[in-house]
Amino acid sequence: MGKTPFEWIYRVYAPYPLHFAIMSKQLEDNLSRSKAILLFTLRGANAEGKLSDADYEVLKAKYSVSIEEAQEKRKLTPKQIEVQKLKQKKRHNLNRQLNRHFGEVLAQWSTLKDSAKEYHLKEAEKYKTLKNAKLLLDLGKPVLEGPQ
Repeated sequence: MGKTPFEWIYRVYAPYPLHFAIMSKQLEDNLSRSKAILLFTLRGANAEGKLSDADYEVLKAKYSVSIEEAQEKRKLTPKQIEVQKLKQKKRHNLNRQLNRHFGEVLAQWSTLKDSAKEYHLKEAEKYKTLKNAKLLLDLGKPVLEGPQ
């Protein structure tokens, strides 16, 4: 079996009695299978002293949320959905514009004054997740570090 990109994902084959206990927990507390398994694991880790009481309480509260409660929290009104889509679109457009801007700065880099380079590098630092901002930061390392 190939390695998953996430170390914290485990595929476990549970014997029938354990599978039945997990299903029972799911039905009793109306939990997802993952949450039922995690609650059992949390209790065991806490009982063996491998998990602090504080961490246990925080994680227990997180994973004890029923399916209905989780769905209720996720329900958005059509207006909220529209607002989220609009915000997402604006963020996407802004990122495209900024990436294009940083690309233009890259193209003109050799003609810019040091003060302009410093300004653009500070701006690129704010948006370092963008491709061209990363390239600009790599190109501008000597400017940021100053003369050696």
